[in-house]
Amino acid sequence: MLKFLVGAAVTLALAGSAQAAPVAAYGRLPAMSSVKISADGQKLAYIRNEGLRSTIVVQGVDGAILRTLEMGDRKVRAVQWTDPNHVLIQITETTTVSDVFYAGEFALGASLNVDTGDAVAVPKRTATPVLNVLFGASGGAYDGKPVIYAGLLARGGPSMQNKDGSLDLYRIDPESGIGQLHQRGDFTTGEYLHKADGEVIARSKYSRQDGRWSLELRQGGGWREALAVNAMIDTPDIVGRSLDGQSVIINIKDEKGEGWTLRPLGVADGKLGEPIGDGEVGYVRDDDQRLVAYTRHEVLRVYDMKEPRLAAGWALVAQAFAGRQLLLASFTPDYGKLVVFVEGGGEPGGYYLVDLAAKKVKRIGGAYPDLTGADLGPVSGVKYKAADGLEVNGYLTLPPGRAAKNLPLIVLPHGGPQARDIAGFDWLAQGLASRGYAVLQPNFRGSSGYGQDFIEAAYGEWGGKMQTDLSDGVRALAKTGTIDPKRVCIAGASYGGYAALAGITLDKGVYRCAVAIAGVSDLAKMLDKEQLQGGVNSLSVRYWKRYMGVSGPSDPKLAQRSPANFAAQADGPVLLIHGKDDTVVYYDQSTTMRDALERAKKPVEFISLAAEDHYLSREATRQQTLAAMVTFLERNNPPN
Repeated sequence: MLKFLVGAAVTLALAGSAQAAPVAAYGRLPAMSSVKISADGQKLAYIRNEGLRSTIVVQGVDGAILRTLEMGDRKVRAVQWTDPNHVLIQITETTTVSDVFYAGEFALGASLNVDTGDAVAVPKRTATPVLNVLFGASGGAYDGKPVIYAGLLARGGPSMQNKDGSLDLYRIDPESGIGQLHQRGDFTTGEYLHKADGEVIARSKYSRQDGRWSLELRQGGGWREALAVNAMIDTPDIVGRSLDGQSVIINIKDEKGEGWTLRPLGVADGKLGEPIGDGEVGYVRDDDQRLVAYTRHEVLRVYDMKEPRLAAGWALVAQAFAGRQLLLASFTPDYGKLVVFVEGGGEPGGYYLVDLAAKKVKRIGGAYPDLTGADLGPVSGVKYKAADGLEVNGYLTLPPGRAAKNLPLIVLPHGGPQARDIAGFDWLAQGLASRGYAVLQPNFRGSSGYGQDFIEAAYGEWGGKMQTDLSDGVRALAKTGTIDPKRVCIAGASYGGYAALAGITLDKGVYRCAVAIAGVSDLAKMLDKEQLQGGVNSLSVRYWKRYMGVSGPSDPKLAQRSPANFAAQADGPVLLIHGKDDTVVYYDQSTTMRDALERAKKPVEFISLAAEDHYLSREATRQQTLAAMVTFLERNNPPN
């Protein structure tokens, strides 16, 4: 039985509009994103996207524009303040770098001087050779001067041929871009935990060969191993520091391996304490890496604020925006001013500046200014039982202004697969709903956020019960009369693209058509490439084997779960969409499926996205993708 979660709907629509907004409006990149407030509470920095152009904007809290920096078509991911006069800009680029023999989506950085408008690469120069790729970066200080702390790989770093590099921690001058070695690591170093003043607290190390993960504490000018565990796949993580600064908080499986827990490890004695929380929650850290809040998802995101001042302020925020999806985007060190991203109540997402001392709330701007509440469909949390009795949660978006009865449906599974959908504005779901479709986003088994047992229920079920969890949702909606079971298609990206292809070929009789964006069609080919790049001992290869339930690329089960091998069984037309620059799911996964469908004389369309990565990062190709999906779906599954 399908259950709508009472009182948990995220109302993203007001009333149905006579004329839906253009499809292109839903496919825009957010007009405003990554809004951050400076430590002095006087300035805001954010990314502004306009068509093919991204711009870094710095403005006063009064709205006056202080500085802009044109970034052209660079893929700008985030901004953060290094100090009140410098903004660290995080960029990614699809490229190759020295000593890494395959292309990837690598993180780069730049530092903007707000006063002068000058920007320098981070790092621009270092005394020792390093790869110009950032492995984490944050603002801080050293000897009273602002710096950027960043993980950098020594040139000659990790690749299949070379294992003598090291992940080192550098401090970089935000004005000149010159970096100096702050803490040396080695090839097995995974991450550092340090305070804003540069004091290094801990680091993790991992050996891929034997799966040994360890945590070392920085003490007496050297390192002392405090914890070591065997973790062939599920490695612990350093989450941050306790609020009192006396412990390192790690996310680790319990001794029986039954679930993840957050546990403190004393900095002074190196002892592991009792669990303090669920390891599947999210968290918020301050500049000193202290955990000031935890988050979890029920239907909406829920915050458990640990810092007293933040807790008091957040109670007022939650009251002011009751019933909406909230995200704490940024805050000043004294928690006097907060930047909050709000979804629901008639808007697809807006940033608000909350001044707690003045008791004022001011809207900074919107993510999708071309859309109004009337353009958005209501989103509700739903739950249903899979065929084996497992409870599955998800979200249902209804078309604006239409009754929830006998609707055409698009099943839209997420990627990952160990990820999840959440309530709030989803550009694909809302774009499809605007054309008259109900959209189901199931958090099928293996999705994160529902406990370790739920994740482990997916092991070996790639293409099996992970797939039927989706069609079980279709059947549950059909029983309530919400959707017409004869008018259902499936669409998705990445793992969701695989699920779309498997839905039309392996899970017969459910879907009229399928749209796969960067979808996997040949599991053996995928696993073989992962193994070629990372080696047989890589965490990613072990991860995929576990979900697929196989021993390696030659395992016959892979052929049985590969949609390309069953193209002749396709129930309906297929639309394939893939970016040429995809380095996560390779382009040939879609060409392989296209060729198989053509050989089987099955209807197939293929759209190649020039200069696009795995994430549909560019506005033009996002809009192209959505427009092509709508045209295809309206032709093969008319909404009216």
